[in-house]
Amino acid sequence: MNALTEDLARIVGRDAVSTDEPERRAYAHDLWPKQLIARRAGRALATGPRAVVWPSSDAHVSALFRFAKSAGVKIAPFGAGSGVCGMTEANDDTIVLDTKRMRRVRALDVPKGRALIDAGMLGQHLEDELLWRGATLGHYPSSIACSTLGGWIVTRGAGQCSGRYGKIEDMVLGLEGVMPDGEPFSVGAPREGEPDARALFVGSEGLFGVVTRAHMRVWPAPVERRFLAYTFATLREAWDAVRALYQSGVRPAVCRVYDPFDTYVFRTGQRKSASKHVVDRSPAARHPVEEWLLRRTMPASKAINALNFAFGERVFGRSLLILLFECAPGEPVDESVARTRRTCLSCGGRDEGEAPARRWLERRHSVSYRQPGTYAKGLWVDTMEVAAPWACFQALYEGVRAALAEGGFVMAHMSHAYADGCSIYFTFVGASPDDERALELYTRTWSGALQAAHDAGGTIAHHHGVGRSKRRAMRLEHGAGVDVIASLARAADRDGVLAGGPLLPAPNEGPPAPSIAPASRPVSIDAMSRLVTVQPDVELTQVHRALEERGLVLRDAPHEGRVGEWLAKTAAAQVLRDPVDHRVAGFVARTRTGERAHLLPAPRRAAGPELFTLFATRPEGFGSLESVTLVAHGKDRQPEYTAPFETPDLVTTDNVHAWIDRAAR
Repeated sequence: MNALTEDLARIVGRDAVSTDEPERRAYAHDLWPKQLIARRAGRALATGPRAVVWPSSDAHVSALFRFAKSAGVKIAPFGAGSGVCGMTEANDDTIVLDTKRMRRVRALDVPKGRALIDAGMLGQHLEDELLWRGATLGHYPSSIACSTLGGWIVTRGAGQCSGRYGKIEDMVLGLEGVMPDGEPFSVGAPREGEPDARALFVGSEGLFGVVTRAHMRVWPAPVERRFLAYTFATLREAWDAVRALYQSGVRPAVCRVYDPFDTYVFRTGQRKSASKHVVDRSPAARHPVEEWLLRRTMPASKAINALNFAFGERVFGRSLLILLFECAPGEPVDESVARTRRTCLSCGGRDEGEAPARRWLERRHSVSYRQPGTYAKGLWVDTMEVAAPWACFQALYEGVRAALAEGGFVMAHMSHAYADGCSIYFTFVGASPDDERALELYTRTWSGALQAAHDAGGTIAHHHGVGRSKRRAMRLEHGAGVDVIASLARAADRDGVLAGGPLLPAPNEGPPAPSIAPASRPVSIDAMSRLVTVQPDVELTQVHRALEERGLVLRDAPHEGRVGEWLAKTAAAQVLRDPVDHRVAGFVARTRTGERAHLLPAPRRAAGPELFTLFATRPEGFGSLESVTLVAHGKDRQPEYTAPFETPDLVTTDNVHAWIDRAAR
């Protein structure tokens, strides 16, 4: 046992620390495809941490932070390593802190709709225990078997049932953990006029401390499922049906639209899997002849993409929409299903019965385990998840698809729908004659696609997070908000103990911040997306009047006072009764340095912490709002059922307030 191991063993116990080579290699990086290509190319990757530790209490985490400061090493928090954005890169100046021994459901109150859960609990274990006890979190990412609650929170993730339960930020009622100075913290719902520290830790990707427990919103466990499927002559008809559903208050748990080629793959893939009875050879084995052919034919994918884009609906046929409803005890779901049928048929849909949706549910996690065979054949495969308001959705789909087509073959489906917009999930496969050129092509493709997402009016990430793969585009996403995030990181980690930083671009990395101007008119309405962009000093009566003319309302907003004053008082309304709803879709602010921070309107994003409440409540410290985009609602029917919940009586500790004050200074 070396000296480092002895020191760490005194903190966490001998069986909770390892400096062995297998563990160090396993924790060196996550599943970012660029790192996998680099490994295949024989490039040197991260060496792995100096040690791996598995704390089982907050006291352990506090002691590890203090030890790291005295020993001159860095701490890298670790969930389960299933990320695909390069958030993990551990070298021998680092100790990896794996939270998976902190894995209990500490409290559960189903009538009050809340639970206290350790951040290191694996997703499938968590959901199994909740279901056994009559509850569900409703968070089902495709990585549920190999990801943790803490990982979901710090990457601002989404699960496949987000149409009913929302994204992870819609579930977080409060957080507990340890700051980099070793002091414990807690954050709950803020008092009136205070910034919401929950929104800073959610999506922070390890910049501000270690989350060890979370107070989460839970729902009664579902007792019934309903399955529907429709096909449409055009992709546009399909997503118009989705928009109509969510804007009318229908809340299917799963809502997925496949473009014509992805529909073809979905259907043929299901037929092949049903008829396959022979055990295939190891998917990770190299196949030299097949690899040689693919490396030389895949560059022709540009021509294939062009044909698909131009004639896909003629060649591959209709676009598929699958829907799944989950029902709590006593929930009136029949009317929602009937409304869905009427809406889909009125939008040109053809009823395909239950079978496609049932087949999706049976095989919903299988795609995540197909990567080894793809890489063994000399290809690379990656995914990009972006989102935009409905008014920008066509431009987002076409712009990002064209950019990704430069690097390989592209297909897409739409999932994670909301009343104001939707996410698009692109899958793209590429290859080059050798891996050095593959790395160059991969990097160039990602740069172009991130720029295209921003140019179309969308967000660069909906639910995978940022990491090293997308950080070059953070100034596109946030403008000078990147500098605010950096100031928060410096104020939280004054001694430089955390190894975090993949979220923040280097000074000259990526394109410069675009010039995003605030709204030029006091009130501007995007009726298709049901968004209203306003200046903070506008009277609420003027906003209500303008919306009334379009048949829209601003729910829960008073009729007296100014917009900015109302938002400063209620900026902390992060978790709403309807988890598919949210209040603020975007903003433009002038920072204290005179630069502009911004978020283009998007239904949801996973591009770092949300800064809106800092500008809404602390203009003297961070800067002032210049315009805000709010989510409006129609006067049609509201969601028929939303599970009740109560916010825990959790106090935001003084050290969190002090941290925000330091960042403001």
